[in-house]
Amino acid sequence: MSHLAHTRPRSAAEIIDAAFRLYRAHWGELVMVSALLLVPPALLTVVTPPWFHSVIQLSENLMFLVVQGAMAVLVSAAIEEDRAISAGETLRRLGARAGSVLGASILSLIIIMIGALFLIVPGVVLAVWTSVATPVAAIERVRSSRAIERSRELTRGHFWRTLGTVLFAWIIMFVLAFGGSLAIEMIGVPEAISDGLLALLFVALFPFVGIAVTLLYYDLRVRNEGADLVAMIEALETRSRL
Repeated sequence: MSHLAHTRPRSAAEIIDAAFRLYRAHWGELVMVSALLLVPPALLTVVTPPWFHSVIQLSENLMFLVVQGAMAVLVSAAIEEDRAISAGETLRRLGARAGSVLGASILSLIIIMIGALFLIVPGVVLAVWTSVATPVAAIERVRSSRAIERSRELTRGHFWRTLGTVLFAWIIMFVLAFGGSLAIEMIGVPEAISDGLLALLFVALFPFVGIAVTLLYYDLRVRNEGADLVAMIEALETRSRL
């Protein structure tokens, strides 16, 4: 039986705690996926001329969005299939969905920026509405526009819980990154090496946000659609046919 069948509605703090536990349980696969997507652009910056760096920077930014989708695929397997999948299988599963994931992520950013032009509050509201669009696109395999609509449907009536969870996840990641950078600075590592260590630290920490947002997506499904009961019924039906 999948973990989804045993999932109950959780607070923001409980979702973050579950994200830490899932990160510890699957850290090898998570960091490997993040490294496979984020390290190549960083290496290209070293071996290419300066005039080409803007192109590489753009590709690196896009890879950050893809990482979020990859985290959703990996977490989905852990929750719905109750098993860990390798980095290779994660990327294979993401392959056909990468376009929708990128489209949903970019469309979310555009919507948030448009909202921000009309002061901070509309931007925050739109950020909450689109907060789970990436896991929707990655897990439900829908078009980017439908992922935005679906995210709005799931977050309706859960504004503060959604905002708190997402903010909490980002704050934790940046606090850990800041602590790591201070530790590296205190050790007195040469600048050339410290820059590389900071980049690797960020590669290792960035998946945490994707995990938390994906767990938030499942929490919203449990609250709005009884996804836990549906999963339990499906598991019982499967068992009865055996």
